[in-house]
Amino acid sequence: MAPVPKKKTIKHFTHPGHDLAEISTNEEYLCGGCRTPGGVGTRYRCHHCDFNLHEYCGSCPSTLSSFMHPQHHLNIVVRTQGARQNERICDLCGDSVEGLFYRCKLCDFDVHPLCTQLPQYVRHALHPHHQLMLQHSASGWCAVCKSVCSSWRYRCKTCSFDIHLECMLLVPSNGASTSRSVPPTGPPPHFYWAAPPPPHGAHGYGFPPGFSPQYNSVSEAQGSSKPSKGKRLGKMMYTLVGKLTIGVIANVLFGTGDFSSFS
Repeated sequence: MAPVPKKKTIKHFTHPGHDLAEISTNEEYLCGGCRTPGGVGTRYRCHHCDFNLHEYCGSCPSTLSSFMHPQHHLNIVVRTQGARQNERICDLCGDSVEGLFYRCKLCDFDVHPLCTQLPQYVRHALHPHHQLMLQHSASGWCAVCKSVCSSWRYRCKTCSFDIHLECMLLVPSNGASTSRSVPPTGPPPHFYWAAPPPPHGAHGYGFPPGFSPQYNSVSEAQGSSKPSKGKRLGKMMYTLVGKLTIGVIANVLFGTGDFSSFS
């Protein structure tokens, strides 16, 4: 009989007391690193302490170069309990950042590790002829839910076509088919302004085994916090990242996608 393969374990600075074992389950959990929800798929876990860590958070480097903020590198920081005097917001998804997150101090730009995993380009059934790029623009109109896009969204600059992050895997509200013959949607053109494309793409995660990054503790007493945007995505973000990363939008394009787990 072949020997049972040994489970992969890692050491992580967010839980220095014990090793974390790699497991795959379909249960929901709260990541002890970035304090955002997780679900189906691989994660790292300390059974003794009931501590869970996103696979993304378990391998995030101390610095990151990303198309989401091409001006500067992003540094990993840990928001400690004593530093939570003011609310900080993820610039990409609009939810609060707690625990582990990336920050550009110069620009006051914050983003969850999970959010940095969103692909820069995707395709969608409602706009099959061009790729949509993840970007921030001043204003737009979501082709799915027919409401205003005022922050990060997937966008075709050429056609002034926008879809909210939270609407990417939803069936269009007008009941339009997900075939290539989708009728035009959207408001008058003056709702749209294009943001210039970033000069380079995102770099992947990963650091050598046993690496323990030097991270900073954010002092909320220094500098001003950004205004609260309220909860936007919550546990949807984990599902969204997973589905977009594995190319589910390709299925949406041909009308074969299963969106039941996104609700």
